[in-house]
Formats: sequence, C-alpha cells, structure tokens
Amino acid sequence: MQPKTKIKFDEESFNRLKRTIRNMSVTDKERHMNTKYATEVPDEVGIQLTYKCNLRCKHCFEWSEDGFCTKLDKEEQLSEIDIDVLQRIFDETKERKSNMYIWGGEPFCYSNWDKFVDILSKDKRWTVLCTNGTMIDKKLDSILKISDTLALLISLDGFQVENDNVRGKGTFNKVIENIKMLVDLKKKGIYKGEISVNCVITDEMVDKLYDFMEYFEEIGVNTVYFCFPWYIPEETADKMDIYFKENFAWLNTLDEKGTASWHSYTYSLNSDLIDTLEKELEKINNRVWKIRIRIQPAVEPDEIRPFAMGEELPAQNRTTCLAMSNRMNIEANGNVVMCKMFPEFKVGNINEGTVKEIWHNDTITKCREKIGCGLMPICSKCILLYLHGK
Repeated sequence: MQPKTKIKFDEESFNRLKRTIRNMSVTDKERHMNTKYATEVPDEVGIQLTYKCNLRCKHCFEWSEDGFCTKLDKEEQLSEIDIDVLQRIFDETKERKSNMYIWGGEPFCYSNWDKFVDILSKDKRWTVLCTNGTMIDKKLDSILKISDTLALLISLDGFQVENDNVRGKGTFNKVIENIKMLVDLKKKGIYKGEISVNCVITDEMVDKLYDFMEYFEEIGVNTVYFCFPWYIPEETADKMDIYFKENFAWLNTLDEKGTASWHSYTYSLNSDLIDTLEKELEKINNRVWKIRIRIQPAVEPDEIRPFAMGEELPAQNRTTCLAMSNRMNIEANGNVVMCKMFPEFKVGNINEGTVKEIWHNDTITKCREKIGCGLMPICSKCILLYLHGK
C-alpha cells in the first residue's frame, strides 16, 4: 500500500509506466513457460560506475564498518568502469533503448564523469542516478546537459542531527542547498529532470517521517522514498552460506577464508520502536500529499514488524524475481552479477564479452533456471524483488 498523492502522470511518465508494465507482463508470461527465459537484451542496465565514495555512511552495505568494499584490496577499491566499455554498452543496447540505473560508490566521483555525460547526451536514455547529493553544485553544468531524461535520487537520511549522525557532519546543509538549487532551476525550466529524496528509515527517524515528508512537500521535490533497512540477520546469512555452497558452488566465487556479501547487511531497527513506526506510517497514509511518496518495499501494516526484523518471508507475498530476466547488473570492476546486491553471483565480465553474449551465456542461464525454481533465503531483502518481481 502506498500513500495517496494529488500528482497526475504526465505523458512521458505514463509512457514509461506502460513500458514497464508491458515488459514485466511479457517476462512473467515467458518465465512461466521457461525458467531460463531472458529478453533479447536487458530492458534496464544497472551500472556501478565506481566503488569510490566521498562519504562513509554508517548503514552503507559497501563502505560501513562491515561493508564489503572495506574487505577489498586497495587496488580493487579504486575500480571503475572503463569509458570505452560504457560506450559499448550504450551501443549494444541502443536499439532497445534500455533504461539506465547509475550508482556507485558515488557516481560523481567517477574519473570519466564528463565523458560519460557526453555519451548520455548523444544517446538519450531514461536514467536514474543515485547520489549522496554533496557534489551536485560542482557537477551542475554536466547535469543540465542530460536533465531532460534524468531522475536524480538523492540520499538524505533525516533532518540535520539524524542525517549527519549517519552521513557525516555538514552533509545535511550541503545537500539541502543543492536540492533547493535544483528545485529553483526546475521552476525556471533550466533543470528538466526529476528530483527525488531517498531516506533510509533509522531509529532516530522513526517518529519524524511525517515531519520529514511535510518538509520536502514544502520544498517541492518530485518524490520522497522511505526505504526500510535491508537487514539480513546472521542466522539468515548463515543459512544462505549453506544454500550457496549447495546450489552455486560451481560459480567458484565464494572465498573460503572470506565472508560473503550478505553478511554485510547488519543495520537494523530497534524492535522497541516498531510500534512507533507503524503509527507514523499510518499517519502518513491517512492524508493526500502534493508530491509522491513511496515506501520501499510497500509493506502492508501487518508486514512492517516481520520485514523490519529480518524475517525471510517476503513482503507483498512475492514469490518470483523477474529482474534476472530483464535487468543486467554491472559492477565497477566489470563483473556482471545476477543479483545487484550480491557480487558472489558473478556470471561474466563486461570487459570480456558483449552485452548479448553475457546476457545469454551458459552461466547466467543456469542461474536463472535454479533461482526460477524458488527464492533464496536472502531474496526477501533485495529491492529488485519488489521493483522487478511478483
């Protein structure tokens, strides 16, 4: 269930929605007949431009104290997608006009950012760019070049005290300045894209979500996303270790001496605060907003506690992930992974093959067939199950 809004779809947004629904419907139908099914080329490509980031957020599954990037060697921590490879990805998905989902690290830390913008400006794609928002003013000229097909998803995890406790001193004021600048430029018709705020729900923000929503409604962003922490309890992570070894040992990606990435999702809400969270979300749901608001995932009231506490049972009665049949995930080191959140599911490397070759190779096909038979212990904590699943 999502909160109500007065916002109506414009023609472009409605067409994007129709495309998404159509593609998911086709994928679902084909998967029922063939668990190995995949679109000819991905309908969406998620690209992690770089591992590098200028912040060290406490809840980050990459760069927090337990984050998997901290376990990489120094050279790999500096990994980036080669600009020529990016050009090739666009060339190989041009006919389908695959949507792009850009993330990091921090995308604006990518050393070839300006060259990447040149690619986007010449081959227009609907592009969602996830950013911590601290460098928007420095990259503004390049952002404006591609803003007509751009949705900026800006991370901000509360008001000044709450956000800066997680993201670092001074980040709130800096990001708010940049958001207000973009909103002003949008009103003037200079920035033409979307401006959205992504807030991970923390203990400190549980009783302030309504006020946070009112604050950004007044500023005038397009959408506010409230995202539950993707918490995987140690018991579930251990169960996933066993599942992976039994079903995917042949991938040879799990270091016997290391710790799998699903052990990095350790940030969780205090169970004593769940009642307060339930009341706050009910309050948000009981009015109509002037901007869009989305809860991710869109849990029902009776699902809030079990999901927040890390129960394996997926919310929304989800049983099938369609992302592995219509979305390609490319990491900063070039690895193509079946699951965006979990690099152990490596099925190829974009530096060593074309999009289509990797998208239909034996490794990824075998993975689709296996996961198509039933969700894994960790699937309920992956955003793609709720955005690209049923």
